[in-house]
Amino acid sequence: MSKWGRQIVSSERGQASMVTVAMFMMLFAVVAVSFTYIVVSTTRQSTNETLQSTAKTAAESGVEDAKRLLVYCYSQRQADGSYASSEATAVCSKVIGHKLDDLGCQDILGAVDGSSIGDNFAIETDDNGDYRARIGGEEANDEYYQCLKIATMTTAYQGVVNADGNSVVVPLRLVDASGNTANPTRIEISWHRNIVGEGGDQIASGVPDGNVTGLVSQSAWNNGANRPAIVRAEIVGASKSGVSINDLIANDSAITLRPSSSGSGGALGANPVPIMDYHPRHNNYDGNDDAPNDQYGGSGAPIVAAKCTNGAGQNYACVVSITPGGGQGQFDVVGNDYYMRLNAIYKNTHFSIAAYRGDELLYFDGVQPVVDVTGNSADAFARIQANLEPTYSDEDASWWPEYAIETEGKVCKDINVFYDNGVDNCDY
Repeated sequence: MSKWGRQIVSSERGQASMVTVAMFMMLFAVVAVSFTYIVVSTTRQSTNETLQSTAKTAAESGVEDAKRLLVYCYSQRQADGSYASSEATAVCSKVIGHKLDDLGCQDILGAVDGSSIGDNFAIETDDNGDYRARIGGEEANDEYYQCLKIATMTTAYQGVVNADGNSVVVPLRLVDASGNTANPTRIEISWHRNIVGEGGDQIASGVPDGNVTGLVSQSAWNNGANRPAIVRAEIVGASKSGVSINDLIANDSAITLRPSSSGSGGALGANPVPIMDYHPRHNNYDGNDDAPNDQYGGSGAPIVAAKCTNGAGQNYACVVSITPGGGQGQFDVVGNDYYMRLNAIYKNTHFSIAAYRGDELLYFDGVQPVVDVTGNSADAFARIQANLEPTYSDEDASWWPEYAIETEGKVCKDINVFYDNGVDNCDY
């Protein structure tokens, strides 16, 4: 090989080394850029999560302040619906008696800011003149809540009833869209929310067919399927002009709603259940006090086959409408206080209650207020809409006991209880 050949090989080797070094430098640059990007992205994500969390906390503070406003306004409201002072009227006329879309973002905070209680809420205005409430004082982070709305008129009562013996009691205080007391012709109960996760009861499956009038064991009901809970619904009415034990007995009736794919109920009030027809003293009985008739004409307990549907086709698997029955065309909420009591059998369940006057959807008045508020932390926002269970005094939390007995003498428990009467075996 000539010397020129050796020089060419050496030159090629040098060029290869330079290319290798350049490739490694490019690789290291990519790694450095990627690492920097990851660090910046992680930092930005952590900052965003922190801001979102603090914005949510600010919104939750707005919910708590809404509770304070409700307690204040209901304590100031007189029996005739007026308020104890002109200042309370200015504030509480914006808090009580509205639907969620009745008021603007500035109405409630603006009314509070112009009152003597405004100092308790740290309200200020931003550069645009919009009201907001600072969280944590002047030295805290730039955190506020704004656009506070409170609706005491709501179209449904939503909740969860547990199958552990406890019940849920819902006052049927109902008004029309103008806020006037309204007598409902039917009460609609929906249960078993078809949502996967903690917010629901999972997708309904295995709903039995047929006009069922009896109950099965819990293991047989839950075995291999996600059948909706069996629900017991009771409605009791008490006259606003005075009430006695006999009046309560005469205006208290209950039915057990057992899910069935061919049962009564369904959307738009189809096949309603007349609850007072199942009252022991009404005409749904055959003359034998110990053997009431069911809705199919057979002798048995008041168990109704309630319309339920398998699958996720509707928000709630079961929907049943209840009408007064007993010769009544409507529930007289003008002259009576009505309460609905729900129990769940075999499993817990989410439920929703709505009321109608014909086809007109009515509103619950102050039964389960809704708060809508937006929290702000720097450039992050969090909006919360929460259902509240109002408790205006310590006594209100326990005004409806699950079980109670009152006596001035001895208590005897040797009693046989039938459906509508009983035998007292006690020796007094």
